Amino acid sequence: MRRLIFIGILLVAASFSVNAQLIGFRVAVNSGMLISEFGTSDVPHPDALLVSPPTSSEKFTPQLSAGLEGEILFQVTEKTYFGVELDYSHLKGFNDDPPVFNYFLTPYYQYYQDEFFITPLEYNTRLFNLAVNYKYFFMPDKTFTPFVKLTGVVAFVRTDLMYRELPDPDLEWNILYSRGTKNSEQDSWPAFHIGGGIGFDYEINDRLIFEVDGTATVLNSGIIDGVPNFTYEQEEGVDLLRYNRRLSLTAQVSAGFVYLLEIGGGRRGSGGRVDPKLPFYRNKN
Repeated sequence: MRRLIFIGILLVAASFSVNAQLIGFRVAVNSGMLISEFGTSDVPHPDALLVSPPTSSEKFTPQLSAGLEGEILFQVTEKTYFGVELDYSHLKGFNDDPPVFNYFLTPYYQYYQDEFFITPLEYNTRLFNLAVNYKYFFMPDKTFTPFVKLTGVVAFVRTDLMYRELPDPDLEWNILYSRGTKNSEQDSWPAFHIGGGIGFDYEINDRLIFEVDGTATVLNSGIIDGVPNFTYEQEEGVDLLRYNRRLSLTAQVSAGFVYLLEIGGGRRGSGGRVDPKLPFYRNKN
């Protein structure tokens, strides 16, 4: 984690080292959700099927939640921009009719408690992201400017899976799975995700821009919904549960403001010339 933060600081410092350029600082709020998991589905264990309600579903219903993000932007060409972003995303969801997941039949579950109640569940997941973004603007000389976006992200996943309500008043522990939080001794799950999105800029004045974007990413982690994935296999007559690595598709919408700050001595006095190739030239002319 420290190494990634150090790399981010170097990238920011490098952007400031360029003479006479405008740097964009974006601050925004976001809201995200887990859409689905990719990969080979878990094969249910016969014991899990036996005790699962016939109407049950593995799908969780996403809940709205808020996060924060900050980004430093600088222009590569007239229409393309490069950004380094620090992002906090909060994902939540619930399942009022869950099955008995294979995970509850593994020895890993016994670390928390010895009994599982078939009752509504919820997950609470936080992602701490370091992202590199590429944005292409279709009409850079307009007040309203749509763009497309590509992103690559290193994420640190923290999650809790728990009962929505304690199913038994004598139950002292409602956490069913945890990683990277105060309820677990394990560190955050490091993962990588890539994706893209669309958005627009609206120029308020020469210095301030309102920006909205929506992004979808595929994340190399299967615990976004708080449930580790295990699949059933039978080998030489022995029932086995093997870990099943899966990918997660997430979506996020953000809205915020970009503030432009001139760095260096690009202007010679108040009437000095600004190079059209410098960042955010379109917002100053």
